[in-house]
Amino acid sequence: MKSKESAGLSRAAAVSCDRIRESISSGKYAAGKLLPGLRVMSRKYGVAQKTLQRALATLIGEGVVSAEPRRGYRVLGGAEDLEKTRPLACVAALEGEPQQWNELHRQLLLAFQAAARRRGWAMLGVGSERRDPAEVMRQAAGARSWGLILDAIDPKLLAMVRASGIPAVMVDAWAEDAGLDAVIQDGYQGGLLAAAQLAARGHRRVAWFGPTVESAHSMARLAGATMGLLRAGIELPAALRMEPPAGHAPDAVRQQARELLSRSDRPQAILALWQDMAGALAAAARDLGLVAGRDFDMVGWCTEEARDAFCRTHFPGGPIPPLVTWSVRTMAELAISRLVERRSNPNLVQVRINVPVALRAGE
Repeated sequence: MKSKESAGLSRAAAVSCDRIRESISSGKYAAGKLLPGLRVMSRKYGVAQKTLQRALATLIGEGVVSAEPRRGYRVLGGAEDLEKTRPLACVAALEGEPQQWNELHRQLLLAFQAAARRRGWAMLGVGSERRDPAEVMRQAAGARSWGLILDAIDPKLLAMVRASGIPAVMVDAWAEDAGLDAVIQDGYQGGLLAAAQLAARGHRRVAWFGPTVESAHSMARLAGATMGLLRAGIELPAALRMEPPAGHAPDAVRQQARELLSRSDRPQAILALWQDMAGALAAAARDLGLVAGRDFDMVGWCTEEARDAFCRTHFPGGPIPPLVTWSVRTMAELAISRLVERRSNPNLVQVRINVPVALRAGE
């Protein structure tokens, strides 16, 4: 079958390209072996060596063969070799180069890079915030990326990804109409565990400090927390749901946390199920001379890999509150495994995979 790339060649080069490809597919030219020399194939296919070189250049671009100086052209082993010769692109809704990304997204990129290295693959980091989706796709295509990891929900970008035919999976993000596989934290279970922890400690007035409906994350965590409290006969009133200001500017979030903790009817316990929200709440408590675990209880949220550093930074003198944790390494492994499945079988039904969470008890 003639490829899209061979369609731009002369007829003789395109026919030669297709015949070589068919010989590889049939096993006549085995993976890992060198193709016959140019002179031999030139006679076999009845074309000039320059024509044959153009055909082979197309097969190199497709990842079917590789050129080895002074040795010839070697047949690659299909998808596995393609993954080793082309990068996997990680596209995040962030500005700038990967070294400028926030801590969570740097953790994610490092986890994906490590998972890719274990398989002998290269990883490309691409920021998509404030960029034309077409430009983002040109960058990924220009690097000849064989697959895409997407931490972005821009509808135009998602539509372009679907149209490109490049295998893709969303990570730490999900949209109802994305039409792509997704690997995301199990927010519902995390909210349920956190609420059950506070209810078990006898708290009846529990506040919510964080987003409510801005993303799949916030809705899942709030739903789990609400049901966890209701199961214990506790309601989460609107007056105790503190929505952060748009953009989650750190100073504004910290000020909001101070206001919550300064109330005359300060809640007995607080659900802060985001890493930045939990950090802001801890900082606000220090500002006011309060101590989590003494003056109020809280449950936070953090990646497993950053838990120790998070606790040292925000609770240096202790006590450390309970934290819902999840593993970025697990997310990376699940996403890459699904991407490989998607590459092998493009017609798989789209699924959403939840990364397990755990409640780490306070100290």
